[in-house]
Amino acid sequence: MHSGRPLVQVFGLTFDYSIIITSTFSAGVVLLFVYLCTRNITEEKPGKMQNLMEWVINFVENIMVNSMGRKDNFFVLAGGVGLILYLFLSNILGIPFSVIAGSDHATWWKSPTADAHVTMTLAIMMIVYTHYISIRMFGFKMYVLSFLKPFKPLVIINVIEQFCTTLTLGFRLFGNIYAGEIMLAILSGLVANGFDGGFLPGLGIGLAAALPMIIWQAFCLFIAGIQAYIFVTLFMVYIGIRINESA
Repeated sequence: MHSGRPLVQVFGLTFDYSIIITSTFSAGVVLLFVYLCTRNITEEKPGKMQNLMEWVINFVENIMVNSMGRKDNFFVLAGGVGLILYLFLSNILGIPFSVIAGSDHATWWKSPTADAHVTMTLAIMMIVYTHYISIRMFGFKMYVLSFLKPFKPLVIINVIEQFCTTLTLGFRLFGNIYAGEIMLAILSGLVANGFDGGFLPGLGIGLAAALPMIIWQAFCLFIAGIQAYIFVTLFMVYIGIRINESA
C-alpha cells in the first residue's frame, strides 16, 4: 500500500509531522536515559545504570582513540556519546511497528533516519562541526591553507571532497535504514494479506511470512547498531583528518 507524508506548511516552509514526532521522541528518550544513568553518580559502588553509561562512554572513547589517536577532547566525546545513542534509537523506532493513518494513508511513525532529510541534515551538521573544530584549534588562516595541501592545484578536488563526504555520510545511513523498513513493510504485508485466500491457506502464508519477518527484525537491530557505530566512527575520522591537515 502506498503511503504519504503528514505534511504541514508554516510561513511557506513544509514540515513533516512524522519526522518532528519521532526525532523529538528519540532526543527526549536519550536525555531521559542519560539523566537516569547519571543522577546518582558514585565512585564507591556504581549502580547498573551508571555502569551502562560508563560502558557507552568507554566505547566512544575507544572509537576516538582508534580514529583520532586521542580521547581528551570533552566536546567531541560528549558529541559522540549523544550521537551514537540518538542514532541507535532513531534507527530502531520503525522496526517494531509503523503507524499509517488518515484518508491519505500517511505514515506517522517510522524511523526518522529512514528519511534522507534527517540523515543529510545530520551529515551536514557533523561535517560543519569538523570544520569548526579545525578553525577553533588552528585558526582561520591555517584552515584555509589546509585546502592547498599537498599542493595548490588540488584545492578544487579538496573542496569537492567535502561535498562528497557529506553525501556519502548521509546517504549510507539513510539507504541502510530505509531498505530495512521497506523489507519489513513487504513481509508484514504478506502476513496481513495472507488471509485473503481463506483461513487455512492464509494461515499458512501468514506463518510462512512471520518467521522471516522476525528474523529480519533481529537483523535490522544489528544493522541499526552497526550504522550508528559507522556514522560516529566516520565523524571522528573526519575530525582527525581536519586536525592533521590543518596542523
